[in-house]
Amino acid sequence: MGILDLFKRPQAATGEFPTLLSPAAVLSPFQAQITLAPALVAEFDVSGVAAMTRVDALRVPAIAKGRALLHSIIGSRPLRAYRGTELLTGDAQPTWLYRSDSGISPVQRTKAILDDLIFAEASLLAVRRGSVPTDGELGPILDAVHVPYERWSVNTEGQIVVDQKVAAYGSVVWIPGPGPGLLAAADDTITASRDMAKAWQSRVRNPMPGLVLQEQVEGTLTETEAKAYVEAVAKMRRNPDGAVMFADARIRVEAHASNPTDLFESGRNALRLDVANHMNIPAALLEGSQAAATLTYSTQEGQRNELVDYTIPFWAGPIEEALSLDNVVPRGQRVRFDFSDLIAPAASPTGPNTED
Repeated sequence: MGILDLFKRPQAATGEFPTLLSPAAVLSPFQAQITLAPALVAEFDVSGVAAMTRVDALRVPAIAKGRALLHSIIGSRPLRAYRGTELLTGDAQPTWLYRSDSGISPVQRTKAILDDLIFAEASLLAVRRGSVPTDGELGPILDAVHVPYERWSVNTEGQIVVDQKVAAYGSVVWIPGPGPGLLAAADDTITASRDMAKAWQSRVRNPMPGLVLQEQVEGTLTETEAKAYVEAVAKMRRNPDGAVMFADARIRVEAHASNPTDLFESGRNALRLDVANHMNIPAALLEGSQAAATLTYSTQEGQRNELVDYTIPFWAGPIEEALSLDNVVPRGQRVRFDFSDLIAPAASPTGPNTED
């Protein structure tokens, strides 16, 4: 399978991919992460420990909520091309920004890019171009599709490799993210969240205080008998009537104080705050429950301003800047998401106007 196979329904091409390899290596502060096997498909990392996957991360409710917020706020926004501050209109607006012949909508393409930037360090688009102009520059982009993260990498020479083949110059667009991604930067937080979930799930299964079953006289119970008794008591404790049990005269039952429940509540809230910091999202937007103070208009308005001022530029900026390079749009043009309805005094119920 080659890079051209990413386009599900190719149209009649008016040009071919240039065969010249990229003259400059891809440079990234997270280069070491790029050259590793993608965490989504790797079963084990170099240490032999099971690798963290995107599915593992999405089992953390705060991460799932943060991802959903970014998808709904950024992923659903159309892309527009500008010359300076002037919005391009008519045929001057690149059609690949709002449509695709691949069968995958531009909105899904943007959400796939966001997923790569959230969990990893970069994303990649494969592009199909028109005829090469007489000046020898790259032809205009006719279509663009997202390349699944597990299908590409960067080799030791800084060249982008797709399906074990070095990508031709101009055939891909590399989109570096704002950081190394949650799987690398927040793996401790994800692991702690999973451990916390196991702890409170165990507490739910065994809500009564911990028990110690101690033999009254040494040697009266065999190891097999003791194990069977422990398993029977553990099973009974999960029974709705498990608060009442019969104890063998050979065994003394000792109840130990239970762990304080506030550890689970405060610990899970602390994990939400950690995730909010990793994702640069206002922590209040990831809360499981809202206190009365967060219901006031001024508080919610402050959260909205913080989201618009800090979160959106952090995640949308790398995509906009990569798509504004001269190998994507002509010199002097730039690409931006359309947030016009979001920053309006009253948000539009149908979102910004879109092309078709």
